[in-house]
Order: sequence, then structure tokens, then C-alpha cells
Amino acid sequence: MTNTRNIIAAIGIGAVGTIAQAGYFADFEAYKPGQRLQGVDGWKGWDNVSNVAGLVSDKVTYESDRSLMVTGIDQASTDAVREFSGATSGSWSVSAMQYLGSGQGGSTYFILMNRYQDKANNNNAFWSTQLRFDLAAGKVYDDFRGGSASIAMNEWASIRVDINLTANTVKHFYNDILISSGTWSTGSASKGALAAIDLYTGDKNVAYYDNLTVSSASELSSAARVPAQGALATMAIGGLLLMPRRRRK
Repeated sequence: MTNTRNIIAAIGIGAVGTIAQAGYFADFEAYKPGQRLQGVDGWKGWDNVSNVAGLVSDKVTYESDRSLMVTGIDQASTDAVREFSGATSGSWSVSAMQYLGSGQGGSTYFILMNRYQDKANNNNAFWSTQLRFDLAAGKVYDDFRGGSASIAMNEWASIRVDINLTANTVKHFYNDILISSGTWSTGSASKGALAAIDLYTGDKNVAYYDNLTVSSASELSSAARVPAQGALATMAIGGLLLMPRRRRK
């Protein structure tokens, strides 16, 4: 059994050539509580630093018995990265369930990057999505385009980012509330790609994530595209999205 389940992968052949379409799903069920996701199924710490990789938890879970914990309480920070490949055109949706407990301070971040390379993320335009969860204020903000929503504390809430790489657009939703919309690119160095996801905190707080999903429009619209798991291993996704060392205010 694989550590996380890559449940959607397909290859489509269009009029202009062959386009690889890749999907990903993780419920963290097969990991052990306390396991650090470094070098496991594509997960690692930022810049491939193991001690900031995410930790598997069984303390707060959604549908399975495990979740991914992002915390700065027992360690200086968590900076959990999962790279993807193949998402370079068309429409994509990135979603996750998130749990934030009340009584916390500081901020925790949900980040998507259009370019990512260990120790080479030196341009702010590599970041396309930065949702900042300000726990003291009880608000989630889009740091790049403006817009906010109230955080649902002490319960699981949904995050969804809808991206059209061909049209260069993005929409951010929290608990089905539209926070913001605008261009996917954030500068001249931005790339039309979904390269990596980064779940980060440098503060004394904790967030839990479950049911992390990356899907193309065609995968979402057709269950018939879901292949047997044996076919999934042939299509590694590469990296979701991130931004050059959390853009500071």
C-alpha cells in the first residue's frame, strides 16, 4: 500500500499534441503518528531540510485516522513542501480540509507556487497563492490580491483554489466563500504552472490538514478517467506551488 493515495492520473492526447494531466490525493492514513514526511511520497521540508517537514498526527483528524500537522510549538517552524509536475496548462483545482483551534496567535500559511527549486526560490514572483490565517484576528487574508474571510475555529473548514493556467487566472475560496480572484502570475518571473504546495508556520500555533487534493478539470468532470493504482506510479506530479521564502510584509 502506498503511503498516500495518488488517486487520479491520466494522459490526454489533444489536437496540438500530448498533454500530461496529473492528480493527487493524500489523506495521510497510511503514515504513522509522529512520522516526519521527509523524502516520503514527494513530501519534504523547504529546501529539503528535514527538521521543518510536516508531522503526521492522530490528534485531530477529518475522515481518516491521520492528518498532517503544521506547527511551530515543538519546533521553530514547519515548512512542508510537496512538489508536482504536469500542471502547465488548463484548469486545476487544489483543495484541502483545515482545522484551526481557538486561542492561538500568530499566522499560519497555505501557499501555492508556480516555480520551486530547493535553495533557489529567490524571486517573489514564484509565489502565486499565499493565504495567511491570522489566528489572533480570526481572519484569513489573500496577501497578494486582498480579500478576507472569518476563520471557522474549532471545526474542519475547506480551502479551495481554482486555477486556469491557460487564462492566467485564480480564485480563492474558504468554506465556499470567495476570498479573492485575479491573475495567477504575480510578476514577470512567474511561470504558467502549478509547481508546489507549501504549508508553513513560524509562530507558536498548530494547524491540521487532511484530504489534500489536486485535480485537473478533466479529472473532476469524468470519474471514468480514474485508473487502477498501478498506472499511477508512472506519473509523478512534480511540485505544486510556493513562493520565495514567505513574502514578508
